[in-house]
Amino acid sequence: MEEYDDDKAVDLMLKALNGKENVQYDDVCQVLDLIFDYYEESGELEIDADGDDTDVEAMIAFIEKHMKKNAPSCGFTRDDIAAMVDAEIAYEESLI
Repeated sequence: MEEYDDDKAVDLMLKALNGKENVQYDDVCQVLDLIFDYYEESGELEIDADGDDTDVEAMIAFIEKHMKKNAPSCGFTRDDIAAMVDAEIAYEESLI
């Protein structure tokens, strides 16, 4: 079983943005960090957590909320965030 690789996740998330201009690697890292913050706050990182019940819409809203406080200069839209979340989840699932 392959281990989770942050760099691979960020690369896939960048690709999901289809060449959106002005996006820096660190901007996407910030979104990845927020994905894991969501997992932690929602209890999905707990050993007994059921991995099949991630509320993707709630995750996107969580990321949007936090991005408003500290938004990267590239200005991610909700669609950008959704594309990155989908790419990250697809990467996670590819490791199972």
